Amino acid sequence: MHARFICATLAVACIAGAATAQVRVGPESAAGKYNRLQDLTYRPQNGVTPVTPDVFGTAAVSAGVTFYDARFRRVSNTDRAHPMVVALADTVRSLTPEEQLATVQREVKQRVRWAQDLDTMKVADLWANAGETLERGAGDSEDIAVVEMQVLKAAGWNARDLYMSIGRELGVGSHIVLLARAPSGFYMLDDKFDHPVNASQHGLFTPILTLGEGKSWVHGRRINGSSSRLSAR
Repeated sequence: MHARFICATLAVACIAGAATAQVRVGPESAAGKYNRLQDLTYRPQNGVTPVTPDVFGTAAVSAGVTFYDARFRRVSNTDRAHPMVVALADTVRSLTPEEQLATVQREVKQRVRWAQDLDTMKVADLWANAGETLERGAGDSEDIAVVEMQVLKAAGWNARDLYMSIGRELGVGSHIVLLARAPSGFYMLDDKFDHPVNASQHGLFTPILTLGEGKSWVHGRRINGSSSRLSAR
């Protein structure tokens, strides 16, 4: 299957659910009133594209605009200044990037127990902001990934080096993990594990869609070593 065809297929599948209006975060609000959003037709354009996440043995190609873009922008642009996020970030600033990943994963896992959105927020699916999840002390896989992402940003990580990947994990089913690009390569922070895993070594997770700063990718596998022909399987 050609990469162009994969992108077109994904765009058709997502267009029915995608909102026409985009969102961005307004000015920093007072304590207790974080994350107020302005409903504006806006898509970040900083002129710098994140590194393509060819991880888990896959090849990633641009997905264009997807259903999840607005969700990712909302949670990735809020709560970096939340007191609980900042407090966690302060504990890892002096560590190496790899040590920061391990410490953040461990600390967030201690503070946030896994729970379904139906139990915590009485809705089927909602990506909570980092501060909300920390205050609640519970969240599902994407909520935990969002907290880890925002803590790392508050600790000084570049937003272009942090991604959320949606896929399937053996024995789990649908799953979301955080991808972090450190100097030594891509690492995965999976709430089912106790430590970061090198993305090239993880054989249980199969990514389908990855969201990054201003861009998203769909994953496929190279056919006969060709970079121009990909399979979505």
